[in-house]
Amino acid sequence: MSTLDIYYETKETKELFPEKRVKVIVKKILALLKRSESELSLSFVSGKTIKELNRDYRNKDESTDILSFSQQSDFQIGQKELLGDLIISVDDLKDNSNYFSVDLEEELIRLLIHGILHLTGWDHQSNNSDEQMLIYQEQLLALVRKESGE
Repeated sequence: MSTLDIYYETKETKELFPEKRVKVIVKKILALLKRSESELSLSFVSGKTIKELNRDYRNKDESTDILSFSQQSDFQIGQKELLGDLIISVDDLKDNSNYFSVDLEEELIRLLIHGILHLTGWDHQSNNSDEQMLIYQEQLLALVRKESGE
């Protein structure tokens, strides 16, 4: 069973993305990746906060939708694999949802998959849809949504 610690910067975000629902989604993603015995943290923050983190840790003075900080190593807590930390900008998630004309939950799932793939060693050089990681991300998204009955 995976362990997920969630931090919400605002009460409104917690209401928008309830902890119970987020945990169900993350559990499905980890199961598909055969990483059910994993531990990670997730923070929902503002565009301002993620911009500061992106500047401080990646030298990019711009907002982004998700940051992934991998803790991948041989270290385990009991039987759990420590994957790392995900930080999602709620502002950018909403902007993406509007731009791509998808609902908030679909964009949340996409960002969670994207971030977890990074935590498990996947990477991409661009945001082109022919990138192998992004192809896999969309395949996983379809599976998660199918399991959710959507």
